[in-house]
Amino acid sequence: MPTTTGASAAPPTLSSDPAAGPAERADTAARSVRELFGGRALGVPGTLLGAPAHPWPRTRTAPWHYWWQAHLLDALVDAGLRHRDEPVRAEPFRREAHRLLRGITLRSGGRVTRNSYYDDMAWLLLAVGRLAALDRALAGRADVACLDAGSALLARIEQGHTTDLGGGVFWNTRHDVKNTASSAPAALAFVRTHRTEQARAVLAWLQETLWNPERKVFHDGLRLVAAGSGTEVTRLDDRLFSYNSGPVLGALLELADAPGTGAGERSRLLRTAADVVAGAAETFGRSVDGHRVLTTHGGGDAGLFSGILARYLAGAARHPELPEQARRTAAELVTGTAEVLWAGRREADPASDHGATSSPGGEAVAIFSPDPARPAGESQRPGAPVELSTQVQAWTVLEAAARLDRV
Repeated sequence: MPTTTGASAAPPTLSSDPAAGPAERADTAARSVRELFGGRALGVPGTLLGAPAHPWPRTRTAPWHYWWQAHLLDALVDAGLRHRDEPVRAEPFRREAHRLLRGITLRSGGRVTRNSYYDDMAWLLLAVGRLAALDRALAGRADVACLDAGSALLARIEQGHTTDLGGGVFWNTRHDVKNTASSAPAALAFVRTHRTEQARAVLAWLQETLWNPERKVFHDGLRLVAAGSGTEVTRLDDRLFSYNSGPVLGALLELADAPGTGAGERSRLLRTAADVVAGAAETFGRSVDGHRVLTTHGGGDAGLFSGILARYLAGAARHPELPEQARRTAAELVTGTAEVLWAGRREADPASDHGATSSPGGEAVAIFSPDPARPAGESQRPGAPVELSTQVQAWTVLEAAARLDRV
């Protein structure tokens, strides 16, 4: 993420071309996020981390948001895979992704598994697995550090998958909550690592325990309130968050396509996946400026939620065996959200806005709104901090739209 100072850079070009295609929009988001937030982990060369906000005072130690970095890694892989037919353009994203993995490892105290939350580690496992695929596509083999991180993360996540509370994956090492946030990405990770029976068990628990059949969405989780005389007392957390639908959708579709899945099970999984798309559209969709868009959840951790859902909706939109209505709905939500976020972006002179530095080409950065219903000129005014999570969310949505444009 090289930058130059504003004094030596050419005047920024503030491009407001609304006709920019999905790939160009995703490239703009990628460059903007990398330029505004990218830096070394603890100042160590050869590493990368995203700052939690921009601007971030150099005199302050940044809070550690492990799972934000996991989704930043996923976005870098998105961009690398999008350019895989042009290795010269794809390779910088692959290198940056590996620098980020080194940065996450360093910031975690030397081990990516030094984390108390199974969902955080599941998200990183998914991203690392996709990075290994990018390695194979560009370099012919996966990097050893990438494979080692994946093996260690998988072993930790398996520790959270127990029969307590009927199944599922614990949220954290206190083992007092099992929820969709941890179980869904873990199920998808189990499918991708050929642990299909574990994936089936987790998906069955989610369906039996946290599925809302009327709304076709998943409740947040199940909390262990007390235990006595061998009887567990639990409380349902019935909050609904958009990201919980995403990895469940991905796990359903990938399990349906997995070797050994029979025709009857495959049909059932695809029907459930179509229900998840319909529920996500009904619960988390709305109309903005004539587009169907995803409702977002604000900033902080929630600033990532709808970007995660968009990632997996894009996969659903491209699945040839989902019903046409489900595919169309998924595509409309992704492309509509991307369109509105792009139209509502605020382009900034990186040499003066928030103290950013100009890129070598003197290009402007794009700042995206956390809420598609409000343009960034209102929600992200000059001088107010911009959070990494919300900008990675926008980047993820724009990458999802670019994938659909390749079909």
